[in-house]
Amino acid sequence: MWDPVTKDHAIIRIAGTFLLIAVLAAGPAGIASVTPPPSVAAAPASAPAVALAGGFAAAKLPSSLTTTAALHLRTGSGTSFRILLTIPKGKAVSVLAKAANGWYRVRYAGKTGWASGKYLGKGKPGGSSTPHLPRAHQNSGPNRSSRVVLTFDDCPRTLTAFTAAINYASRHDIALVLAPTGDCLTSFKHRYGVDLAARARAKGHWVINHSVSHPDLRTLSCAQAAAQLRGTGVRTNYGRPPYGAIDEGVRCAYARVGMNIWTWTRDTLDWSTKSKSTTIARASAAKPGDTVLMHMGWQGFAPDSIRQIKKGLDRRGVELCRAYHGANGTGPVYRTPRLLPASLPC
Repeated sequence: MWDPVTKDHAIIRIAGTFLLIAVLAAGPAGIASVTPPPSVAAAPASAPAVALAGGFAAAKLPSSLTTTAALHLRTGSGTSFRILLTIPKGKAVSVLAKAANGWYRVRYAGKTGWASGKYLGKGKPGGSSTPHLPRAHQNSGPNRSSRVVLTFDDCPRTLTAFTAAINYASRHDIALVLAPTGDCLTSFKHRYGVDLAARARAKGHWVINHSVSHPDLRTLSCAQAAAQLRGTGVRTNYGRPPYGAIDEGVRCAYARVGMNIWTWTRDTLDWSTKSKSTTIARASAAKPGDTVLMHMGWQGFAPDSIRQIKKGLDRRGVELCRAYHGANGTGPVYRTPRLLPASLPC
């Protein structure tokens, strides 16, 4: 039952205990902060405050929750508020209150702020309900074999060069992994009416996301980076961050769109050397299981370069990932699915 109410305070009787509730009108969404009066013993530290005013439910809150993705801690209960820090995925946070919109007021690493309840769960710290590859596998992606995967980022110089490279590789039973940007796909559709991703898949190659416009995703918020992974970019379950630049905010974006990160294990630096022979030599030095990084706009993305890379690997007894022959790996080259399997059928 309610007892006398003053202008700034209310006293509530709960289970025979009197608590003083200070209503902070200036707080986000009218949060009620619960503090015991001097004459009443404080509640145990393990029992979080129960908010009862300004759109807050009068229900017992969990003492802690665990982040299911990298999550921004903000100054208020909404995405318009300033970011205080980013909480890594799988970390436990102390729960202080809950807003009607599902956001929680939490404490983490000495900071108190607000975090979206969409990415907080009751799992054990270190766990997550969001599908995500272990970080140890982000460099090799879904290649679990000893074969080398040749990957090419960004955008081809011409449609003729693109078609020549993917056709040659397919005819010689080589699967390429292509990571075009959304802007690249849009450009070729407008100029030639051609879907580069669909054309590559039809030849038994794999296509992954590489953002819309190739920004450094670390400079964006989780939501902004997630938008770069949607939009006109490749819709799939694997993606390569531009520049290979990754932090917890970038991981948050990939987790938010349900996409695994796939970078590389060997970088030819073809964009820097601009040398065909150097690019071929570096790619040919790949070790079993390597993911080799090159770019569609440079010398490695051409029939003769692919031929020489294969020849150099063959001399060392190292094989390239085979073009897609269906789930059972037999028969002719088939169109690859939009979503990559957990283990590439190399």
